[in-house]
Amino acid sequence: MLIIFCIFAAHFINLKIIAMIQRIQSVFLLVAAIVTIILLFIPIGDIYTAEAQYTFTCFNVHLPNGQVVMSTLYIALILILSACISIYAIFKYKDRMKQTKIVSVNMLVFLVAIMLMIWVYPDFLFPKKFEMAGFRFNYWIMIFVLPPVCMFLANRFIRKDERLVRSADRLR
Repeated sequence: MLIIFCIFAAHFINLKIIAMIQRIQSVFLLVAAIVTIILLFIPIGDIYTAEAQYTFTCFNVHLPNGQVVMSTLYIALILILSACISIYAIFKYKDRMKQTKIVSVNMLVFLVAIMLMIWVYPDFLFPKKFEMAGFRFNYWIMIFVLPPVCMFLANRFIRKDERLVRSADRLR
């Protein structure tokens, strides 16, 4: 559906985008960006204390009534940065070596966000703020595995294209 929308929008923007989306690595980068944006709106988990149950999201930790207890905005900012880098990398399709470096940096940025979500906040920052009785991750947050895999595959196909171009240059 999104690809059809991009193709339709290409007539109004520029026809270059059609050639760009036809490359498999552009599709992988687009999927990585979309899933990263979806991750912003999925609750990461629940914190259980003796007093209340809190919901841990990318933006904050809040009570069920919406009262914000702690800000976790850094996770959201890093995920937004990762989505923007993925989209930027799509438009660098003419310079494959630069695109490879951008995607590699993006993988590191996304892994920092995963580390914050899974390890730093639950193990180090929440115990200082809350007397936790328990912590439970939302099982939907497991889609965080998809963007790094898509970025890895995109990087692989970019390098494959570069090898193909270099071998064609040698034949000339």
